[in-house]
Amino acid sequence: MGSNSALPTTARAFATGGKRKTAGIIVIGDEILNGSTTDTNSSFLCRRLHHRGVLVKKITVVGDTIPEIAADVAEFSRNYDLVLTTGGVGPTHDDRTYEAIAAAFGDTLRIDDDLQAVFEDVLSKYKQRPDTAQAIQKFCSIPSSATLLWGDKVTGARKFPCVKTHNVVALPGVPNFCESGYDQLENALIPISDSEPFYSRNLFLGKNEIHIQHRLGDIAKAHAAEGVSIGSYPVVGNSYYKTKLTVEATTKQAGQTAYAELGSSFREFVRNFDELPWVDTVKKMDAFRAGKDSHIDAAFLKKLNDALELIELELGRYPLEQVALSFNGGKDCTILLHLLRVVIDKLYGPETKIKAFHILCEDEFPELRRFVLDIAWKYNVQLRELGGSLKSGLQTLQADEPDVKVVFMGSRSTDPHGKFMKSKCQWTDEDWPQFYRVCPVFDWSYAEVWKGLRGLCVPYCILYDRGYTSLGDRSKTVQNAALRIAGDQYKPAYCLEEDHLEREGRDKDHLITVDSDVYLSKDVKTENGDNTKA
Repeated sequence: MGSNSALPTTARAFATGGKRKTAGIIVIGDEILNGSTTDTNSSFLCRRLHHRGVLVKKITVVGDTIPEIAADVAEFSRNYDLVLTTGGVGPTHDDRTYEAIAAAFGDTLRIDDDLQAVFEDVLSKYKQRPDTAQAIQKFCSIPSSATLLWGDKVTGARKFPCVKTHNVVALPGVPNFCESGYDQLENALIPISDSEPFYSRNLFLGKNEIHIQHRLGDIAKAHAAEGVSIGSYPVVGNSYYKTKLTVEATTKQAGQTAYAELGSSFREFVRNFDELPWVDTVKKMDAFRAGKDSHIDAAFLKKLNDALELIELELGRYPLEQVALSFNGGKDCTILLHLLRVVIDKLYGPETKIKAFHILCEDEFPELRRFVLDIAWKYNVQLRELGGSLKSGLQTLQADEPDVKVVFMGSRSTDPHGKFMKSKCQWTDEDWPQFYRVCPVFDWSYAEVWKGLRGLCVPYCILYDRGYTSLGDRSKTVQNAALRIAGDQYKPAYCLEEDHLEREGRDKDHLITVDSDVYLSKDVKTENGDNTKA
């Protein structure tokens, strides 16, 4: 029998004036229900549908049983504009989606000629087996009223079409195939011209939701009739906020009105927060420097501009393959990492990796190590870990990567032995591996480092929120007594008011820090006579 293959038409209720298109998702497979396979398809489809302004009303998971699948398909088809199924469309005995869809509509199966031609073409590239005829028949038997969706003809047809029966589209269960199938069909199923994205915006509060629940509930109830949904989500371990409020609305005006009321009602708790500070860094830095943040003063702005200009100057003098960042996870090199990301994004683009090395402490905090690995991934850092002392680590770096000439460092003038550095840029001593040290935040104060980190919402090691103000070996580092509240409770590091108390939590006889990296002059020795990092 011939095929009814055609480009898809808009689903039956998609043209209803002003109403949001609705969708339901049916995930099919015993392997999902017994836990042997994790469903990721529904999450993917929800994100994509939401982005197109489609309201996903329901998701269900059903096993490989025809009556149960058919019942869900019939219910979803009646209630929603678009139904997407995933799974059960292969050539094996437990692939029963097409049979179930046919049953849902009182339909019968037929072998589709076009689908058979595609399947046979694929099989012809492999060694034929005696059972291929049965597999072809199984795979190509679809509801008689179904059509094949080949995707957007502008971008090219899919090698494997998807099957559409009324307003039900069957997608494969393998995530890669499901995603590629939807990618090809999205514009045809939900034309951009017919879609209107939801209004969506987040508000971050430095207060636990239990303290705001009554007022929040009143606001949510007052705006519900306008198609506004307000969600409240508590978080644990975030350095910037405790509760995330989400405002979603079918219209921009309704959403903005609700968001404004939330901001006014909880203004004393509202916190500045960027969930992805490593994205669009140049644009965000420009906005930050433009003075939209009330914490920016002229003195700090000058130091920030000077640091960015120095980084850009040195990156103009040396190609990236000759540049590396010394990164151990401390606050100073963390703000430097962000500044370096900004300038590299500006000059080379956000896909460009930052080359960095991490010299491991013998007794490193596990929280610090987790942070280093996490932020390296987020900031697109090619991180190399080196063991031993600072000097031996640099010797290894020089031997393995002889092209590296310039090392960006988070050293500051107030660091131990920082006074021995005469400028922001200078070469290491003659008896050290030769590197050109560039220290853009050399003249920053402790408070200014935190002003940069917090103002730009840069992630930092969680230990700083527990009262540590300077990090080094775990056995020689304690929380800063100046931040003690009561018992074992401490204020975060950014609350320290006196810069000179920054290293009060450190054993000054064994001062090895990861907050910054200072290559000492040859006349400065530690207790054991070795040069080390401060």
